[in-house]
Amino acid sequence: MKFLRKMFSGQQMGNQPEEPQSDETSAEGTEDGPPQVQGVLILTRRHLDDSWGLLEQITALQRSKGYRIAINMISKAAATERFDDEAYLHEKIRKEFAKLGSEDLIQRTKVFPCQASGGNSGVYCIIFDRPLS
Repeated sequence: MKFLRKMFSGQQMGNQPEEPQSDETSAEGTEDGPPQVQGVLILTRRHLDDSWGLLEQITALQRSKGYRIAINMISKAAATERFDDEAYLHEKIRKEFAKLGSEDLIQRTKVFPCQASGGNSGVYCIIFDRPLS
């Protein structure tokens, strides 16, 4: 597990001291340290041929902003014309990411525009472990 945790957190595997972490801390996140990305929802106008490639770009961008990536991060992708509809977007997030907790799920979600290959536009939603300040 520590190998995967280091791989997804972008750390080098050299002679770094091991940080003691319980499985509960890594899965749930804590108030200490940077927020953790627990889920990514990608909505585009047309079906994505390479959703994995776009997801890799999104997670790399989140890491570059200083956020951690949960080892059990949930990712979903869908094609829709309704990504500008806030009610639809909130419903989709609640449905697809219910296991991340529903009480403050929308407050923990940030939405960004994206441009996939071939001019396929849309949005991606990042679900964090806690609301961003």
